[in-house]
Amino acid sequence: MIEKEIIFDQDSRTRLKKGIDVLAEAVATTLGASGRTVIIEDSYGNPHVTKDGVTVANSVLLSDPVENLGVSILKQASQKTATEAGDGTTTSCVLAKAIIDACFEQIENIDNVTMAKQGIEDAAKAVVKIIERSKKKVDIKKLLQVASISANGDKYIGKLISDAYNEVGKDGVVTMDESTTGYDYTEVTKGTRLIRGYSSPFSVNNLRKKTVEYQNPLIVLSDHKIDMHERLHFAFEASIRQKKPLVIISELDDQVKLFITQNINQKNLTCNFIQPEGFGIKKFELLQDLAMMTGGKVISEMSGDSHSNIDASYLGTCKSLTSSSTETIMVFDDVDNPERNETIEWIGNELKDSKNREERWHLEDRLSKLAGGVATIKVSANSEVELKEKKDRVDDSIHATRAALQEGIVAGGGVSLLNAYQKISKAVVKSNDPSYKLGWSIMINALPEVIHRIINNSGEQSDAVLYGMEGKNVGYDVKNRRYGNMFTLGIIDPFKVTKNAVLNSASVAATILTTSCVISNKRIKK
Repeated sequence: MIEKEIIFDQDSRTRLKKGIDVLAEAVATTLGASGRTVIIEDSYGNPHVTKDGVTVANSVLLSDPVENLGVSILKQASQKTATEAGDGTTTSCVLAKAIIDACFEQIENIDNVTMAKQGIEDAAKAVVKIIERSKKKVDIKKLLQVASISANGDKYIGKLISDAYNEVGKDGVVTMDESTTGYDYTEVTKGTRLIRGYSSPFSVNNLRKKTVEYQNPLIVLSDHKIDMHERLHFAFEASIRQKKPLVIISELDDQVKLFITQNINQKNLTCNFIQPEGFGIKKFELLQDLAMMTGGKVISEMSGDSHSNIDASYLGTCKSLTSSSTETIMVFDDVDNPERNETIEWIGNELKDSKNREERWHLEDRLSKLAGGVATIKVSANSEVELKEKKDRVDDSIHATRAALQEGIVAGGGVSLLNAYQKISKAVVKSNDPSYKLGWSIMINALPEVIHRIINNSGEQSDAVLYGMEGKNVGYDVKNRRYGNMFTLGIIDPFKVTKNAVLNSASVAATILTTSCVISNKRIKK
């Protein structure tokens, strides 16, 4: 057993905060249109130039174990924001640091940390509600603006991404890959997205992106739990014989999962298993649709399939498959499929007649999966360093654009947070507990820090600039040195990004506030 170091109370929080400060400062330099790039040395000594907050955060590892725990806590919050919304890492870090700084300043005045924690979290929820009231739906023009801003002001990339989403629609999929032609372009193919990601992290083969990426995998589809690994031998044998990765879309018994994971770790098998969507008949129909697209068959108890009769003919395939922890994207060869076309037409007719809300949702989900396309942004660059930086920007922009389509947009440049601060700071807190009120105040007073940092990163003095701001959604365009309505200027953020940044930063700060003991692995000095 590894010997542990135990640190208590103020000392534990101080050392955690030191790590948080280091990470937040490194990430904060990238914030805004005038944010700076960060050069990261990889494990081989090669430089990686980026403005991507997640990439910067993931690269930070400190020698002090307790400080590094602080880094890890903030890293997890920023990664959660990026996972849920595709962007907002930097905003999360800046907000979290501002809240934690205020907590440390007021720590002597907080009698009840539990109530202070509750105040911070309730204030964060109230802020989100206020910001939500100002959000707007995304039109084609705004889509281009969101994509360009998220690509660090690159209008060319922004147009590629907005055109891609216009091509496949809001239910379609946009991904990214390296170009082999030497120039950037968009390729649209047939594909679908599952709102289920990989079930085991041991399947991950792209460690940088934390994704499972396969070419031409074999696919097993089953509408019931597989409880014996022997029942998958036909698939294992085909995968090994054909030297192709295997994807299992089915519920699996824990023993089956263990068997597969052991074989993955021993390099005997390349496999990804995914929980299917839906329940009962709806799950069966979604799997049948997948079978139609993959050319496979569903192993189904409804159809009376016996495992003794199941063979390689049940296996489907696709051109490529990418699984994250939250979703799976499948791309198919763009060939005409009469059965698929007939099903799309049938679902369309059913939608016209259906009055049941749940039934309509199910039909719309099936239709989007069958009719949706996949647009792949192919990116190129003159050097490996430039390519990595460009891919980071494109990836951020793709996810931010999707978030904007899903939940709308708000005023960017930190203005939505500033507006929320101006409104909620005047509100009367419905509590008599002084610690709760202090927690509430700490959260609210942290909100302007984002816009302060954006302006300061541009080389101007934020206090002087903010003095000239008056009116709802009015902010400062740091790139062109002008005031104006942020929607009119095209400086906008996806609401989903802002929402998750606020909630996750509050969660981190509350965790640090309530910490009184840290137990870390003791380092042996040589």
